[in-house]
Amino acid sequence: MRRAAFALVSTLLVAAPAAALEPGQSEPKKLLSLGDSITRAFDATLPADNLSQSWSNGTHGFVERLFRLPDVKSHNQRISANFGDSGRRNVVVARNGAKAKALKEQAASAAGNGFTYATVLIGGNDVCRDTIAELPTDYEFTVDAAIGLVDLFRNLPDGATVQVAAIPDVKRLYDIGIDKTALGIIDCEQLWRLTAQGFPCGSMLSPDNSEADREYVRSRNVRYNQILQFLTAIGAARFTNLHISWTDVTFTYPFTADDVSNIDCYHPSSQGQRAISRETWNDGPFKDAQKGR
Repeated sequence: MRRAAFALVSTLLVAAPAAALEPGQSEPKKLLSLGDSITRAFDATLPADNLSQSWSNGTHGFVERLFRLPDVKSHNQRISANFGDSGRRNVVVARNGAKAKALKEQAASAAGNGFTYATVLIGGNDVCRDTIAELPTDYEFTVDAAIGLVDLFRNLPDGATVQVAAIPDVKRLYDIGIDKTALGIIDCEQLWRLTAQGFPCGSMLSPDNSEADREYVRSRNVRYNQILQFLTAIGAARFTNLHISWTDVTFTYPFTADDVSNIDCYHPSSQGQRAISRETWNDGPFKDAQKGR
């Protein structure tokens, strides 16, 4: 009797993740991540890319444990914990400096490859131009994002899931950085001043900007997110063979100084990456699958 009861409980536990799926929805075992340097975990802990600490694609195996690298509990790790390692793929096509226009090229990677889950976090480099004058118009941003998203939706198989995430609040990152020190050596504000020429967010971080300038850039940040949300909703209505969702937690989450890179005072730190992973997962299509938190 005890054996039968144990077998029943085991079966229920194994089957539990399936309860998180909608009818016709595929398990998210083949993961594709599109976007920019945030998804590549640029400057999260060490200079340049830290792919093992990506909110979407991060890993934490023998090498990461050996070198005591941070564990961000990425979507990739959560997928393995909840849906198993069998048949897994984990591919990142996000590129440093990518703008919404690059989404079309990244989306081509989905064609014919059977990805069952795609994350999209892009647009930060549209907010972060060298100057305010270079910020895209509503029309330009809409066209670039729409073309890329439609190509992605067309290239995914039936039953696949897509999560589109909002552009983070760049003004919030600026406000945090004002009181932060880079590498324990230099104030972030001074670092931005020294790198004003060529730093990837002059539109927000330039020392020549007024507070009114920065609020204007934030308004564009908000507007681009509205456009992305609208396009996501249109996609969900049009591509009914897919499971498409939007999350704004990447914009609304109250990031702190510890969530921001100690290297460039701009990108998410490993703690920030972990927060993005947790918040987007818990506001996403697989939020009921909570093994390996």
